[in-house]
Amino acid sequence: MEFYGVVVAGGKGTRLGFAKQYALLAGKPMWERSVEALAAGGVRRIWLVVPAADIDVIGQHIKDKPAPIAVTVVAGGDSRAESVANGLRELFAEVSDWSQAGVAIHDAARPFVAPQDVRAVLDTARQFGGAMLGQACVDTMKKVENGRVTGTVARAGLWHAQTPQVFRADWLQRVYASPQVELEVTDDASLIEHHGYPIHMVLASGFNGKVTTAADMEFAKWLAERKWGGQAE
Repeated sequence: MEFYGVVVAGGKGTRLGFAKQYALLAGKPMWERSVEALAAGGVRRIWLVVPAADIDVIGQHIKDKPAPIAVTVVAGGDSRAESVANGLRELFAEVSDWSQAGVAIHDAARPFVAPQDVRAVLDTARQFGGAMLGQACVDTMKKVENGRVTGTVARAGLWHAQTPQVFRADWLQRVYASPQVELEVTDDASLIEHHGYPIHMVLASGFNGKVTTAADMEFAKWLAERKWGGQAE
């Protein structure tokens, strides 16, 4: 089975005040770090989804500094799910045999995913059809309403969902072609679950956090210097 990737970098930066996917981490944009991780893990080609206004700039960057694998730039939508749908639409238009392909969907804002974890989730998807990366919850989970704790949720069996999330391409084509598809979900596994397809969880071996807040960004820059400092070119 050949694996292709959709990297979602279509955010508008509403939380941070700027588009985080373009922030430099040890000399390279965050989205580029994510593309490199998927390539190192075995993904054959990537469709990179960015805001429509940025297509030319990102396309020129890729021409000037080619990625390890082919990258096609696609215009995003108003939500993450719409951006994924746009990326998949372009992918399906170019991949002829969906029955022999899998698709890894990854957040550009998770630039530290380990290539060995990418390989592990691809291997699991190859075996079962669907797989995702995640980590088991270790904190005590509380339910809160209007700032008040209303209960404790048993954490046994609870996992933090991460990306990449990898599925058979024909499953994704059926799900996104469905007239009942709900484009307000926060991850792709939710849609796959809703349609009854099996998904297996793969434990992330290292840090794979999503850069969301200003504190996350500061940590990401610090970690990037430790991990990649001096290796920007």
